[in-house]
Order: sequence, then C-alpha cells, then structure tokens
Amino acid sequence: MTLLIAYLMLICLILYLAAGVIYSLFLAAAYFVLPEPKSAEPAKHARFIILVPAHNEEMLIGRLCRSLLNIRYPKDLFAVYIVADNCSDNTVNVCGAYPVRVLERHDRDRVGKGHAISWAIQQVDLKSYDAVLIVDADNVVDPGILSELSKMICRGERAIQCHNAVGNREDSWFTQLLYVSRTIGNHLYHHAKYKLGLTSYLMGNGVCLTTELLTSKGWTAFSIGEDWEYYAQLIGDGTGIGFALRAKVFHQESMSLEQATTQRLRWSSGRFHVLWKYGFRLLAEGIRKRDLFVIDASMPLVLPNYSLQLNLTILAFLAAVILPSSAPAGLLIIVCVLLLAAQMALFALGVYLSGSYWKVMKAAFHAPFFLIWKAVIDILSFMRIYRAKKWIRTERHVSRHEY
Repeated sequence: MTLLIAYLMLICLILYLAAGVIYSLFLAAAYFVLPEPKSAEPAKHARFIILVPAHNEEMLIGRLCRSLLNIRYPKDLFAVYIVADNCSDNTVNVCGAYPVRVLERHDRDRVGKGHAISWAIQQVDLKSYDAVLIVDADNVVDPGILSELSKMICRGERAIQCHNAVGNREDSWFTQLLYVSRTIGNHLYHHAKYKLGLTSYLMGNGVCLTTELLTSKGWTAFSIGEDWEYYAQLIGDGTGIGFALRAKVFHQESMSLEQATTQRLRWSSGRFHVLWKYGFRLLAEGIRKRDLFVIDASMPLVLPNYSLQLNLTILAFLAAVILPSSAPAGLLIIVCVLLLAAQMALFALGVYLSGSYWKVMKAAFHAPFFLIWKAVIDILSFMRIYRAKKWIRTERHVSRHEY
C-alpha cells in the first residue's frame, strides 16, 4: 500500500511537471513561429508619470535620474517623481541635483513598496496624464521606452509589463545565468504570450498602468509580493497585461548568492502567498467558467518557475530511480529524462538568444550551486518556515560595467 501511494504521488508530480514543460515549449515554439505584431505609429503621444519608489537609494538613484531625463520623448509629456520612502540617507539630496520631483513619505506603520505606490498616486495629478510607469531605483531605462509604451497605450492597453532585463550581465557568473533566465522569460514566455494574444504577468519593475485604471481601482496590493498580488487582482477584474518587448528597463541584479538571498526569499515567499490566496482559486474559476483567459492567466501562479521546475524534475528522477525496479518505475525514469532534456533545450534556446556563448557556458558550471541555493529558498518559502512580514531592502553595489 505504501509503495502504491508513493507511485501515485510521483505520477502526480510528473504530470504536473509535464504540464509546465509542455506549456513552456509551446510558448517557445510560438515565439519562433508567429510573426511580430504590427506596430503602427499612434495619432498622438500619451502623457506619462514616471514613478520611482526609493528607500535609501543614494548609491544608484542619480544614475537612474540621468537615464530618465535622457528619454527620447517630448519633455512636456512626462514627469519624473521620486518617492523618497522613509529614507534616512542622502536620497533626497542626490535627487535634488536633477530636475525631478521628490515626494517625501514618512510612515513607519505602513512600510513597503505597495504602500509607497498607493500613497504616491494620491499625491500626483493623475487627470493630467494618461499612464504611470513604475520603475525601480536601481534601474536604467532604454531611451525609447515611452515611445513604445505610448503606442500600446494608444492601442487600448490598460496594463503593460516592460521588458525587464539584467543590466549588469558581466558582473559575475550569477548575473550571467540570470541574464539567460531573464531572456527566456522576456522572449520565450512574455513576448510569445503577447504574440498569441494572451496575458503577461507583472514583474514589479517596469510596470505601466493607465491613469484611468489607477483612478478607478487604485493600488490595492500591499503584501511582500505586491506585483503578483496586483496581477492576480487585475485578472480577477478581467484586465489582461500587455507586454512591450522594446520598452526596456535594465535592472541591476545582485552579484552573488549571498547578496541575493534576502531578495529571493522575499520574492519566493510573496509568490507562494499569492499562489495560496489567488492562484488555485483563479484556476478553479477559469475551469468552472470555461474561461481560457483566466485559465491561462493562472498558469504563472500555479506552474513552477524555471529553476523550481528543474529542481522538482531532478527530485522526481531520483525518486523514480530509488523505487523498486519495475516496468512502471522504468517508464517514469524515461519520462523524467525527457522532461530534463526538454528543459535543457529551453535553456539552450535562451543561451542562443542571449549570445556570449562561452561566458554563459563557463557560468553554467556554477548551476548546481545555484539550484541547491534556490531549492533551499523555495523550501523555506513553500513550507512557510520563512515568512517575510515586511519589505527588506536588497544590498546594493556599484557595477564594474556600464549598461
């Protein structure tokens, strides 16, 4: 009886992983097969507020200000607002050297990015603008970002996720691997879904929302996974997320596992929190209503991300190997090997799109350490051993390489 239960649990896990792998491969195929969406010039330019939540960001905020002020777009059609959120450093003074507007917020009871965004949109004149672009303080942006977003806003998109790229790829093996991972996400996932007419999801950084949406809904996500939470709420309201491949924000990624641990614990904990609160409910609702939009939109919440999927597949393979030798066990081993091969093929496509093959291959030797590290983070978050109740600022560094 115990052996039968073990087999059933393993089969369920493998079916779950197979669903994730097939879904990823389908999107990757769509990316390469489907033509690029047509992008006509709009009749008018949208007006933008660029909102930057910043908590003690004196090290990098000046670089972002310069980047935002160099955007190629009519200067009278966008305004930059820095939200100095409970800052105790020199963030406000650094921003004062640039023609940007600084909103100082001091609230020790309601802390975190979600509260900062909610407060900020109540301080600005939303009626004078068409959309709000939210950018993290450790970013630089592509000079053409607003032109690309304007096209989509004028086509009727209410919520848009920008191309969220790693800007400091050359800093370490860790940033090299994450560059490939982000390339897979941006091209083979988000842009593929956009080509198919499906919804993307919000990644917290490079999020563009129309002022009409913010006026009617406001910002209503305050957990440590505020991006996932707001995304799930939008889907529940019937609002899809467009994806802007050429509207790029370049995020400065952590250089090492040690530097990234707190951030990843927060992200993983936030995602699992939203999974339990919204993910399964959205999937069930989509199935009950036979609504493919909602079913597909629940996939980023319900299915594992790339590293978790790979770790779970390795776990399933090891479990199949240690089961008593039999025809079913042999079949499960073969299926696991095929799943691993498919995931390696997806990574290879990401390497192909990323370029710098030799550097990526050298970085790939560190992949086992990355997977073990990520497995520990996911276990702590999934089992709710780690429960982040507040936002903790990620340690910053000055990159050795220019973006």
